[in-house]
Amino acid sequence: MGRLEGKVALISGGARGQGEAEARLFANEGARVVFGDILDTEGEKVEAEINETGGEAKYIHLDVTSESGWEAAVKESFNSY
Repeated sequence: MGRLEGKVALISGGARGQGEAEARLFANEGARVVFGDILDTEGEKVEAEINETGGEAKYIHLDVTSESGWEAAVKESFNSY
């Protein structure tokens, strides 16, 4: 059992760099990960890779400068998990 088993993580910037590393690490530790970015192709690839390796992840389009984007991200997190 991972340290984050039973938790849900919402991560911004998850398509690459530090955000991607966090999404992968949190999933490896048992969290269900919802992550967003504006880089849809890259985000969808990371989502598939996490899910294929036994993690649980969902990518969403998220512009962090948009309040409505954050509202949608939180709503999607609640609806998914």
